[in-house]
Amino acid sequence: MNKTVTGGIVVEQLRTKGKMASGMLLGLVLSCFTTTVILLILAFVMLKLQPETGVMETSILVTYAISCFLGGCYCGRKASRRKFAWGMLLGILYFLLLFLISGMGDRSVQSGLVQSMTALVICAGGGMLGGMVTR
Repeated sequence: MNKTVTGGIVVEQLRTKGKMASGMLLGLVLSCFTTTVILLILAFVMLKLQPETGVMETSILVTYAISCFLGGCYCGRKASRRKFAWGMLLGILYFLLLFLISGMGDRSVQSGLVQSMTALVICAGGGMLGGMVTR
């Protein structure tokens, strides 16, 4: 193969990776923005209606799913192949960011682990579904 052709292939691969990295970052920003808006609405609802704890915990998990779904849709639009994988990766990165920001708090390790794994599955699944439904 000609060096020019090989160099062109490498440059094209780097452009594709850079495009996906910026798409992933913007997808994370979109997911975080969506989460912020929905959580502000939930805080207002919680203030006015004072729902049970289980209802609010479920609402927060639904918020994570919606946010990851939208971020996965964005990443799926930017990806040319394996859109579901890019969406799932976004969901996992979103969960890691969420985990770092929120921390484990004062909960027991076992209940915190179960809730964290549930959130991880919901985030990864929401992102993967978002990536799958894009064209």
